[in-house]
Amino acid sequence: MKEKSELAKVVNATIPVEVAVTKREALGGSFIATGSFSPSRQVIVSTEAAGKIVNISVDEGQFVQQGQLLARMEYETLEADVKSATANLKKLETDKERYENLVKTGGVTQAQLDDINLNYTNGEARLINAKERLKDTYLTAPFAGYVNKRFIENGQYIASGKEAFEIVDLTKMKMVVNVTENQVLRVNQARKINVSADVYPDVNYEARVKFVGATADVNLNFPVELQITNVKDKPLRGGMFGRATFELPAAETSLVIPRAALLGSIENAQVYVVSGDSVMLRAITIGRLFSNNVEVVNGMNEGEKVVTSGQINLTEGAKITVLNEN
Repeated sequence: MKEKSELAKVVNATIPVEVAVTKREALGGSFIATGSFSPSRQVIVSTEAAGKIVNISVDEGQFVQQGQLLARMEYETLEADVKSATANLKKLETDKERYENLVKTGGVTQAQLDDINLNYTNGEARLINAKERLKDTYLTAPFAGYVNKRFIENGQYIASGKEAFEIVDLTKMKMVVNVTENQVLRVNQARKINVSADVYPDVNYEARVKFVGATADVNLNFPVELQITNVKDKPLRGGMFGRATFELPAAETSLVIPRAALLGSIENAQVYVVSGDSVMLRAITIGRLFSNNVEVVNGMNEGEKVVTSGQINLTEGAKITVLNEN
C-alpha cells in the first residue's frame, strides 16, 4: 500500500505520456491517385456509303466477335455491278490474249493491242471499285466487344459517314489519374499498382502504366494512364470511380517517427523530445508521409524518444512519466 501511495505522488507530480523511439527504416511506401474508368477500346462504326438499311443483326448490349456482321445496307444493284464488271473483265482478258497472239503475225497493230491493254486495266479498276462499293454495304465489328449503342433502324436511309453503332471492349479498362510532380518521377518505379473500385471495395485489379504525360496541367499535376485487366464476375464499367495505389520499392533507410508525435503543420512541424525526465519542444523538417509514420529529414537523431500521446498537457521542460516504457 505504501509503494502505491508513493507511485501516485510521483504520477501526480508529473505528466503521463507515451513515447516512441526514432529509428531508421527502409522506406518504400505508396501513394494513392483517383480517377474514373473507361473502356480501353471504344469506337464508333460509321457507314462508308449512303443507302438504306435492310437488315440489323445485333441488339444493344450484345457481345460480338471481331468481323461479325452488325448490319447490312441495300446491295442488289451493287451485286449486279460486280457481276457485270467480272464478266466484262473476263471478256477483255480473252481479247487481250487473242490480240497478243495476232500482233505477232501482223493480224493487228501494236496500237490496237495497246487499246486492249488499256481497256483491260480499266476493267480491272472497275471490278475493284465495284467490289469495294459492295463491301461498304457490310457494317462489321472492328474487334470483339459489346454493342453499347445503336444509332440506326431498319428501313432508314442514311448518308455516308453516319454513326451506326458504338462498340466497346471491356476486357481491359483504362483509368487516367493525376499525380504531383514528385509522384510522377516515381510512377515507373512502382513495383505494383493495385486498383480498386468503390462498387467492389474488396477486389484488387491488376494494372500497369501505359502512358505518362509529358506536360503538367495548370495545377502542376501530370496525367498517368493505367491499363487494367477486368475481372469477369465483377466487371468494371465505364464511368465508375476508382483508386490506384502505387506500391513503391524500398529505398535507402531514413529516420522515421509516428505521425502521432507531430505538432503543428507539416510545413512547421514540432515534436516533444524526451530529455531525462522532462521534455523539450523541437522543430523538425518532415519529408515523405506514410500511413502511420513520417520521414524526418532534419532535427532529430536515431534513438531519440518523442512523445506520441499526452502532448496536450505538456509545456517546454515539463516533467513526465513514461507509461509505455519497458
